[in-house]
Amino acid sequence: MLWCILVMKGRYTTAVAVKLTGVSAYYLRRLDRAGLLTPCRTSGGQRLYTDRDIETIREIKRLREEGINLAGISVILKNNK
Repeated sequence: MLWCILVMKGRYTTAVAVKLTGVSAYYLRRLDRAGLLTPCRTSGGQRLYTDRDIETIREIKRLREEGINLAGISVILKNNK
C-alpha cells in the first residue's frame, strides 16, 4: 500500500528505487556521495527519489555497463544538462 502511495506522488524510497532500477541500496548511496544524484530527504533523513532520479540512475547503470567509470559518467551527465 505504501509503495502505491509513493509511486503516485512520484517520490520513491530507497527500497522502491532499488526495485525500479535493479541497483543496490549501497550503490544508490554511493551515487549520492559521489554527487551524481541528489535525492531529496525526509525530515528523518530518508532519501526519496523522483522520477527524474530514477531515469538518471538507469542512465548511470547503462553507462557503467558500457565500462565508463563514475568520473566519466559525471562529465557525461553534466554535459547533457
